[in-house]
Amino acid sequence: MTESKNGGMSDMANVIDYIEWRGDLTFEKSPFCEVDNLLLSTAAFIDFQGIVSADPWGMPVKLSVSAERYREKYPEGRYYGVVMPADIETVFYKMAKSPRFRDIYLTCYISDLNETEGKQFGAVTMVLPDNSIFISYRGTDDTITGWREDFNLSFTFPVPSQKAAVEYLETVASFHRGGIRLGGHSKGGNLAVYAAAMCREEFQGRIINAYSNDGPGFMAEFIESDEFRAVEERVVTYVPQSSVVGMLLSHSEAVHVIESDRPLGIQQHDPLSWKVLGTSFVHLDNLSDIGLIHKDGFRRILDGMNTERRRRFTDIVFQIIEATEAKTLTELSEAKLKNAMIMLRAYNELDREGKEEIREFIRSLAVMGADTKK
Repeated sequence: MTESKNGGMSDMANVIDYIEWRGDLTFEKSPFCEVDNLLLSTAAFIDFQGIVSADPWGMPVKLSVSAERYREKYPEGRYYGVVMPADIETVFYKMAKSPRFRDIYLTCYISDLNETEGKQFGAVTMVLPDNSIFISYRGTDDTITGWREDFNLSFTFPVPSQKAAVEYLETVASFHRGGIRLGGHSKGGNLAVYAAAMCREEFQGRIINAYSNDGPGFMAEFIESDEFRAVEERVVTYVPQSSVVGMLLSHSEAVHVIESDRPLGIQQHDPLSWKVLGTSFVHLDNLSDIGLIHKDGFRRILDGMNTERRRRFTDIVFQIIEATEAKTLTELSEAKLKNAMIMLRAYNELDREGKEEIREFIRSLAVMGADTKK
């Protein structure tokens, strides 16, 4: 942690430093801020199965108590896969000890992976001291199913997890009468925005903000809809300066650019790399040059593919990946040589058009990569 001359947080601090420096201040003393959003959004990645009830009628659990139960369940910690921040449990435990977060109540934990439906969905609700709630939607996890659903966002509307996000919001909001904030990291941010726009008006009127933390955007039919426009001013989107994930698909809402301490765009997707100063992120005026290349490059690639071609490309990619029988990215990475050979064989078995789809996509990525080096 870096300390400034006046004893406060420096611009090299991150969310862990925020907890250590500001965690003694309750929400009554220091109101909810954008950094709180990111911390609560990361909570959805934690496995609360058997710790927090899925039933809205079930007994809520304090964050501090959930941490005790989690440690009992996973005394050596739980591995969340190659794509999850390594310090995700550290953040959780620090939140659980801090006066600011420890008395937040957790309820309605859901984790639903359905390979048949192509759905990877998770959420948990947090009840704040003023009885407002923060619904935290889980982003893409380590599962191949979750990553395929992400690809499906480019040609399917809505995907199963988006439907589930609306149902979850409406169920939870029926039991809790206060104000509503929604948030998530990565795909979780996309789900938060979608749920805010598509829920019934009786719940929509109670929404304070919907936060998307480096979440992918949407197809044009959604951002041009009356439903989205009804909540657009309450949507708050954050992306790091060289964002990759947040540049996928389209955003029409205001996008806030945050400084990350990592050099590469995909590394900046890690929420623990985002710089914090006081109760705010370190904001930048614009995307970096590389971030702009990502934005323009992905737009060119997707604009060059109609809906059916996007669907076919996704089917081809996951036909190759699923040939390995890996269920997670971790499994895929554990036997690199073996899985590479299996995927190469699956590629060679594609028809001519399928091979050309893959080659064309690789060429497009190569052009974008060359642009970043200029």
